[in-house]
Amino acid sequence: MTSNNDVIVATAHATLLATSRLETEIRTGNFTYTADDPRTGSVAAGPTPTEFLLMALASCTAITLREYADRKYDYAGDITVDVTYHEPQIVGAERYLQRTIRLSEEVPELDFQSMVNIVERSPVTLLLQFAWSVRTEIFNAQTPTGFAV
Repeated sequence: MTSNNDVIVATAHATLLATSRLETEIRTGNFTYTADDPRTGSVAAGPTPTEFLLMALASCTAITLREYADRKYDYAGDITVDVTYHEPQIVGAERYLQRTIRLSEEVPELDFQSMVNIVERSPVTLLLQFAWSVRTEIFNAQTPTGFAV
């Protein structure tokens, strides 16, 4: 459900075969991965969908910082990004993602503040922070037209 003016930035395709339980093949571009949602005690065939989302934020943050540092300063050393998803045990408390970034080389304070600001504008950060809608079409087996949600 895109208009003629929309630009498609990325695509993904998932296939979950009837014989595969929860092991799902996911594809984007020329890359194929496996996502899974193992139950307690079972061995995972791949990361969970939530873990893929966290990996997207972590990698996008690192890439954005590296591009910025290389273009502006040519230092920062190694960039390490950890993302954890926190789901509270208290009813009504906020769910959140905690992102921790470590630079192996010290960056001067003014440059460091610029990097702090650029992190908040990385593409996946913006995708997660804004109220993005998910538009859904679902098709039932042989039905030629779908149902939009």
